[in-house]
Amino acid sequence: MEKNSLTVEKLFELGAHFGHRKRFWNPNMEEFIFCEKNNIHIINLFKTQEKLLEFYDIFKNLSAVGNKIMIVGTKRAANTYVESFGKETEMPYISHRWLGGMLTNWKTIRVPINKLLEYEENKASGQLEGMIKKEAVQLEKEMKKLLLNFDGVKDMKGLPDALFVIDVENEKIAVQEALKMGIPVYGLVDTNSNPNNLTNFIPINDDSSKTIKFVLNYLAQAVNEGQESARKQGLVQKLEGEGGPKVFSLNSTNQKVSAKADNRSEQEGNNSKPTAVGSEETVEKVSKPAAKAAPKKTAAKAAPKQLLKKQQLKQLLKKQQLRKNNDNCSTGQRT
Repeated sequence: MEKNSLTVEKLFELGAHFGHRKRFWNPNMEEFIFCEKNNIHIINLFKTQEKLLEFYDIFKNLSAVGNKIMIVGTKRAANTYVESFGKETEMPYISHRWLGGMLTNWKTIRVPINKLLEYEENKASGQLEGMIKKEAVQLEKEMKKLLLNFDGVKDMKGLPDALFVIDVENEKIAVQEALKMGIPVYGLVDTNSNPNNLTNFIPINDDSSKTIKFVLNYLAQAVNEGQESARKQGLVQKLEGEGGPKVFSLNSTNQKVSAKADNRSEQEGNNSKPTAVGSEETVEKVSKPAAKAAPKKTAAKAAPKQLLKKQQLKQLLKKQQLRKNNDNCSTGQRT
């Protein structure tokens, strides 16, 4: 499906306009509610269409630079489509359960991920076949548990650049962790959700499997298009440690420019060396007296200040004594 082929009629057929009941609505979504019918809010699909077109450009631009977008959707209506989106676009995903600390405590989460990678290596090399049957069965059970939680994140070496959430209310912990770590959050928002903390959102029915499938396929196309443009430009993504993704280019033009810059810096360094060597004696002669004169000036400046302070104190004391004498004289005359 192309970007411009998105129509309001298509969204209406999918049931993207159905919101929640009136009593469960969030006042922050009033702008995106078209009307109320049978005690159910109807979402304005014209604004949904605008947001989907905007998200297409956002996801395309993010993937074109090599950024990683983590998609989170643990609902039954969404988990299968989230998994297919992650595998198609090679983006990290969470489809089974969000574990607390997935973003805020990534170092500890990385420990079971390393275990999973070791188990997979052992299985691929055939070490499980040489083990006792009971031990091999236990390892396979552990592998299945780890795969449920970390299958979509095992290749991620750092924090993602953005988070995409299917249901904001259902994935509150994920949103909170992303906000703490300063990661932009995008998501699908229904009439019962609060979109204020999100970077951007799509007002749509987030409970329908049809709408979720349609939106994810639409955005997956945007991500793939951005990745293709990145490959054409020669952009490569490099993930190193906890610092997250770092993008650099492999274009020949960029390499030439960098080589010229290096040559220029080397030439400037070579040109500056003889002048520095020839002027070592003069620099020492000028710098040494300046270093000696500096404390003299400070001492000369500090001395008159101290003298002034002493003189002022003496004058104040004299004034106080004169006032006391005058007061005593005046009391003596009165008596």
